[in-house]
Amino acid sequence: MNKTRFLLPAHFRIAGIILFALGMIAGFVRFYLNIKPKLLNIKVFAFYSEYLDNKFMKVVNNNIGEEITILLIISGLFIFAFSREKEEIAALSDLRFSAFVASFYLSFVFLIGATLFTFGLAFIYMLVLFMSVPLFTYILAFRILLFHHNKKK
Repeated sequence: MNKTRFLLPAHFRIAGIILFALGMIAGFVRFYLNIKPKLLNIKVFAFYSEYLDNKFMKVVNNNIGEEITILLIISGLFIFAFSREKEEIAALSDLRFSAFVASFYLSFVFLIGATLFTFGLAFIYMLVLFMSVPLFTYILAFRILLFHHNKKK
């Protein structure tokens, strides 16, 4: 069975890097510079919205800057993480599995740490950050394992 059939082509990694970089720039503009462009104020369907009052299954006005930032970051990380290497050899499947397990453990430690040491609104920020932690730790673990694998050659 071909273990790489669900992986994206290798050249998709470039698109992943670009989307991730755009997401980081958007995040910097939105959260560090605190800029919310009026162009991004639109009506969106909300399954659930809680701001001044609770709304269920309604169309609400929202600035979608945060959503765009998150989508760019996690899409970029996903595309990068699940793109083939230029030379996809059988040994990489084992490295990918090891990286996946390591990322699960690291993500679990992050989530436990966030639960034990952050409170209030800061905990919500940690949960938002957690959306990208599993993908980021997978990429990091895979790249480290791949580096060590290539070093042994």
